[in-house]
Amino acid sequence: MKHTTNTLSILTASQAATQPIPQYVSLNYADLFKIQHIRNPFVLNPVSYSTLASYLECPCCSLEQRRKRRPKEPRQFTMVRQQGLFSGGEPDPRLVGTLLHTLINLLHEPKGTLSEEQQASLLTHPSELVDFLHTEALSALQAAGKLRLAMFYAELCAHEGRFYTLIIHPLLLYQRELAITGATVLATSERFQLKLLSTRHTFEGHTDWGGHVGLVGEFDQVRMQRLEQGGSVSQRPAIIEFKKGLGVRKRKDEPLPGLFAGLAEKQERDEKYAAKEQPNEFHAMQLMVYWLAFQTRWNVLDYIKTEKGMLEDIRMSLYQELDLIIYNLNDSCQYRLCPTNFQSALQAMTNCIFYLDWALKSGYAVQAPDHDCAKTSPLAVPNLRIQVGNAMLTSEECYTHARASFAAFKNTIQWEASSFR
Repeated sequence: MKHTTNTLSILTASQAATQPIPQYVSLNYADLFKIQHIRNPFVLNPVSYSTLASYLECPCCSLEQRRKRRPKEPRQFTMVRQQGLFSGGEPDPRLVGTLLHTLINLLHEPKGTLSEEQQASLLTHPSELVDFLHTEALSALQAAGKLRLAMFYAELCAHEGRFYTLIIHPLLLYQRELAITGATVLATSERFQLKLLSTRHTFEGHTDWGGHVGLVGEFDQVRMQRLEQGGSVSQRPAIIEFKKGLGVRKRKDEPLPGLFAGLAEKQERDEKYAAKEQPNEFHAMQLMVYWLAFQTRWNVLDYIKTEKGMLEDIRMSLYQELDLIIYNLNDSCQYRLCPTNFQSALQAMTNCIFYLDWALKSGYAVQAPDHDCAKTSPLAVPNLRIQVGNAMLTSEECYTHARASFAAFKNTIQWEASSFR
């Protein structure tokens, strides 16, 4: 029996945790690939979007970066007054983006530091939201254990003009956008994990290239969009990824190391991504990974019960009522990913993921010629042969195939922008 998402509901976060799709069931997408829910992704040596994206850009830098550990939270909050932390007078937009994202989460978390009544009031009354940001947000960040962000927030509060521009104004736009669209936030910063499997049709011309990849990550926000058309009202789920700095030209300087080093979101480490007016191909890649991850949230449990568990595959539709959106925190502009050919985009992206995973785990660490990294090229790069199904591929071939698949994916990218200012 073939299911479409028009007849499927979404599992809530609690349902997904307590009643997940059984591990023996695969979701089959036109025999191009399959997806399984997994309870313990670590046995698969999983990868995240940010790992794949950085490796695609430059294997050498990516593997070097993986050896660095993220600084731990400080043990106690301290007031810091150092102009040097702003790297020439302006705070790093990536840190501001992380801070805004965290504040948005505080407004929606069901069991967070704010009560449901306070959250509802802050999301509907602009004056109360501004008062909260001036008087209570700092303590809320501390109560949530975000001490490094709290110290950064205290720095911003010391500069009223900058504080309004970077924090208050974007959050007021976010509040207004929610009021206009009537969207319902279902989840914030929700972790996901899945197993992506290939089939004999995954790789065109290579029916014996089997394999699987463990994917882990986190949705920034999952919403239910309210749609009005022809006098009728319907709803459609959407995955929201927050970004800061789209359309803003930034300096090439690296942010100063020190107290706030490593605080920025991994997927925004490369400053050139934010220098474009629209999201780029790496943002599109991120959203396609999220599309794959969201599939384990569709409620197929009723169908499994009907079949009394006597099934292996559930055939799912490639074309779904699911929006993939980049939300620009600068101006509340939303960019919806609308590939020109969704099936081609999915196939190219899944191919890219498999090839990158094989090359990454082989230790292939060539320095990308088009990557602006001031590193000395290694004298010799290991080029191991990898068992792929019944065939053997070298690490270099896997990486070359990944780049070619990503180029095919780029050709399908198309964005649709909307603003609620």
